[in-house]
Amino acid sequence: MKPPTLTLALLTLIAAMHIFIPVPSALYFAPAEIAAGQPWRLITGHLVHADWNHLAWNALGLAVLGWLIERRSRTLLWLCLLAGTACVNTLLMFSSLDYYCGLSGVLNALLVVALWLEWRATRSGWVVAVALGCIIKVAIEISAGDSLISQISWPPYAWSHLAGMAGGIAAMFLSKIPTKRREEFAF
Repeated sequence: MKPPTLTLALLTLIAAMHIFIPVPSALYFAPAEIAAGQPWRLITGHLVHADWNHLAWNALGLAVLGWLIERRSRTLLWLCLLAGTACVNTLLMFSSLDYYCGLSGVLNALLVVALWLEWRATRSGWVVAVALGCIIKVAIEISAGDSLISQISWPPYAWSHLAGMAGGIAAMFLSKIPTKRREEFAF
């Protein structure tokens, strides 16, 4: 099995950005600044984190989900990252937020695809239960306006998790994941 080089490279990048960038707010996703000519924030906003706790949770999610997808297809991992970023960015550009940072929205795209791949491989009811639990978690976080699992130095924006999930569904359908039967895509 090949090592998950893309996942490891992304983990190294987000850790290095957290350690070596003294003022990460200059890289946060900020719709006003993006509209004023700072397009790099469309990417860097997902790579910088509010604090060490925020980085640790996102790095853990990336390590697990990235590896699960990359062991099957590095191309699929790229597609998940791109589709998740596009969906989260679209939401954020039309939100009332001034700033956003972190990878958790995009990670939800990876979560959807990793669960889909595991369900296809195992047909396990446990995978369905985990998927339902994740959907319920996001719904609770959206309604409560707070995170259920982690605490970071600013309020989370759970709508980005839902947008990331939409990106995962888009990646699933855009990919050429081989299927045994066409009916497998019917929900």
